[in-house]
Amino acid sequence: MSSHKKQSVGIKELKDRASEIIATVQRTGRAISITKNNQEVARITAIPTDPHERLVAAGLVRPGPKPRPISELKLTPLGVDSSRAVRAILQDREED
Repeated sequence: MSSHKKQSVGIKELKDRASEIIATVQRTGRAISITKNNQEVARITAIPTDPHERLVAAGLVRPGPKPRPISELKLTPLGVDSSRAVRAILQDREED
């Protein structure tokens, strides 16, 4: 892990430098792969701080589609005259 771009370490290097490697994952948020005989066997990842992201990372919930920005929403009038309903609500409030 001497190179800044290196994203994997061997088991021996992990054993020798565990605290440093964990600190790097925590500081950068980047995952580090653990290799044995040049094959990936495990991965160390940072734990998300957002509770929803933690549930997604744990596989307990599936992320839904991203909501559209409010600016893209097109609201259309209902086409129903609601003035009678509003008057009834206001009248009901006055009676209480």
